[in-house]
Amino acid sequence: MTTTRLSHQRTALARRAERGFTVLETMIAMAVVAMLAAVAAPGMLDFIRSNRMSTSARQFDADLVLARREAIKRNLRVLVCPVGATVDRCGSGATAWANGWLVCYDADQDNECDATANGDPNPIRKHGAIEANVTLTGPTGVARFNPNGTQGAAGAASLTFTTRGNWTGSKSYVETVTATGNVSMAAGS
Repeated sequence: MTTTRLSHQRTALARRAERGFTVLETMIAMAVVAMLAAVAAPGMLDFIRSNRMSTSARQFDADLVLARREAIKRNLRVLVCPVGATVDRCGSGATAWANGWLVCYDADQDNECDATANGDPNPIRKHGAIEANVTLTGPTGVARFNPNGTQGAAGAASLTFTTRGNWTGSKSYVETVTATGNVSMAAGS
């Protein structure tokens, strides 16, 4: 009888020991997790912001390349311009590239998106506003690609666009469109 009693006592103690963590152990684990989160959160926020800025810069760069390619393919002028007050229209003298931009064809060469033709929608691509803590600056008006792939009017200078974050320590991206129409992007400071 004594042996069974000892056996039951050991089983009861073993069950009690397997129940889980004490309140003190749980509180210490939560404190450690909270400290790790406090250390990691600012770095993660900067990572997310930088990723969003990089995405905006790469989307803009891709749209510049698309505009040049479409100008050559269509054998007509293609524009990249900031969104205007009217839907699917360039902003006359607009500089608010961060509000979005359009890639559209301009067969009549009036520096405005032409109306959609049968089976040929215009704008070719429309991009909405970028993140509020990211800025995109560039020249006033439109970036124009000619049918031969060159940019702007004859003898036009290079165009420079800068995508930058407005937080401390933010880097930037600089897109350059040369007079010959070559598009390049480089990380700035």
